[in-house]
Amino acid sequence: MDQVRKFYAALESDKAMADELKKAFDAAKPETEECAAAMVVKLAAGKGYHFTVEDLRALDAETKRLDKDELDRINAAGGMEGRPTCSLLWR
Repeated sequence: MDQVRKFYAALESDKAMADELKKAFDAAKPETEECAAAMVVKLAAGKGYHFTVEDLRALDAETKRLDKDELDRINAAGGMEGRPTCSLLWR
């Protein structure tokens, strides 16, 4: 899950990479969360971040256990706010 967190942080700090991912999603329009997750894994690997769909799910499950204050701190620190709405991938 560390690689997933690093990837999210990179998306937050690298506008060009975030724009590239958004364009890829806009073009592909993944129909399921599973397809969206697989797409993110593939795109992240191309940027040097190696994780699995299961890692994304694990982070999602962990994040769901956090309370609102913790989520606010994560978002303020460059977390997952402002991303597409696939619940496995973004908040």
